[in-house]
Amino acid sequence: MEYQLGVALGLAAGIGAGVLVVVLLFKKRILSCTFDERQERARGVAFKYGFFSLMFALFLYGMLDMVLGPWCDAMTGAVLCLCAGVTVFAVTCIVKDAYLSLKENPRTIMTLFVVISVVNISLGVVHILDGDMVENGILTFRCTNLAVGIMITVVLAVYIVNHLLRDRGEEAE
Repeated sequence: MEYQLGVALGLAAGIGAGVLVVVLLFKKRILSCTFDERQERARGVAFKYGFFSLMFALFLYGMLDMVLGPWCDAMTGAVLCLCAGVTVFAVTCIVKDAYLSLKENPRTIMTLFVVISVVNISLGVVHILDGDMVENGILTFRCTNLAVGIMITVVLAVYIVNHLLRDRGEEAE
């Protein structure tokens, strides 16, 4: 019972902190979410790819659970599937230049991504070192920090590479 209460409180604290950060970003006008028509179309395609990736990941998770038996707890499986869908959405948006609106400051948002990534990967490493990421042969919810950290690192890396390639393309012209 204490474990479930701790997980619920930790999840609530994480969601609360995330909502607080988003509210602050909107108040400081760092996030504007005003996209032009081209970006809106590209984001629609990205949502479609992300949705189908989420569906495929959920199907794969269910099939693996049926074939192998329980290999992770349900919340872990859900978060891993969400990470797959969100990563596909974000990468598609970045490649189609529809990830940030024209009014947003990419440096501030990418700095926030670095902080979130470092914190989550650090928490994941702590759980690995504590040895509580796997219990009784089942991957526990404690691996989700590592999964989210890796997801954000991938998104950040794709953004940086895309930005560098775009700058080189502009210099060549």
